[in-house]
Amino acid sequence: MLTIAYIILFVLGCLLARGKSRNDIGNVLLIVILALLFDNGILALGKYIGEGHLLRTLNLARYYLHALITPLLVLFAWHTLVKANLKWAKKGIVPWLAALLTLCLIIIEFVTVVRGISLEPAMNYGVLSYKNARTGDGPPIMIIGVSIVLAVTSIIIWIRQKWPWYFIGTLIMGLAPMFHFFKTDALHNIAEFVLMLALLATKAYQDKRDSSIF
Repeated sequence: MLTIAYIILFVLGCLLARGKSRNDIGNVLLIVILALLFDNGILALGKYIGEGHLLRTLNLARYYLHALITPLLVLFAWHTLVKANLKWAKKGIVPWLAALLTLCLIIIEFVTVVRGISLEPAMNYGVLSYKNARTGDGPPIMIIGVSIVLAVTSIIIWIRQKWPWYFIGTLIMGLAPMFHFFKTDALHNIAEFVLMLALLATKAYQDKRDSSIF
């Protein structure tokens, strides 16, 4: 179901981007949605593909995409501040800091998670996948970094543009790990989808505000 939902969300995102500048940084959200579509699709097909080299390779690609694509949400978050006409976000060192933070989070994820990854087959709640057997004791630095950026910028957008849905989507994603007593991984995936939906709605809202100004 989530795979189909992501297909619909990606199509909607493409329709919203139609006619806009291809240089719009906000379009990185489409790349993130596409990566999550791949991620959920592989999870859905895992038990049909079966254990073996193919499924292991596809799951390895999931980890690489997660490390490379997820930090792009930092650029999206920065761009929402630009779209809200915050002058300090457009000028000076801020754009460079956003790009540098994105790059640093990518490197951190590759160094702490992807490098030396050891995948083993795992069946959880009817879903067959390959999971990293080499899990560190430290916190997920990349995810924490992205989450903080989204949380801070969503509050700013709520105050600046009276748009709470960006914050609500971020909050739902942040609260999802607390409900671990639900014996399923689906809750996390659903929260991810809600976040993507909220981010896409935010992009649509800000684009509409720009259009109404002109």
